[in-house]
Amino acid sequence: MKIFVKDKVKISETEVEIRCREKDSEVEAVLESIKSVSDTLMGEKENGDKEPVRVSKVLYFEAVDRNVFAYTTDNFYRVKRTLYDLEDYLTKKHFVRISKSAIVNLKAVKSVAPEDGRRLKLLLRNGEWIVVSRNYVSDFKTGIGMKEAK
Repeated sequence: MKIFVKDKVKISETEVEIRCREKDSEVEAVLESIKSVSDTLMGEKENGDKEPVRVSKVLYFEAVDRNVFAYTTDNFYRVKRTLYDLEDYLTKKHFVRISKSAIVNLKAVKSVAPEDGRRLKLLLRNGEWIVVSRNYVSDFKTGIGMKEAK
């Protein structure tokens, strides 16, 4: 695949053109990546201020006491969606469920290490460790391409 980027001063917004022999899985993956850059959710900060949160900047989502939080490198936001809803919405955006209470951005994972009880530990790009519960290890491995999807 060849990629060309040309700066043009006289356009009002960024344009992306994809030329391909056929629209195969590689092209579909590129399209999904491009679309996911502009996806946002409305988040509420601890002080009550609301602001849009780019999904691509979210490291993981976690459910705590009937609230769902989105964690970025330097902040966290309460979002008014359930984990089930987010899981459906984020499936094609490089996110995978890792426990009953968490969904992780696969692009935020720096390394993976084994943990006791057939679990895995994930080191995120902000230096935080989170655990993949053993019931979700298979889904995580499928998400990162270590295992074939069923």
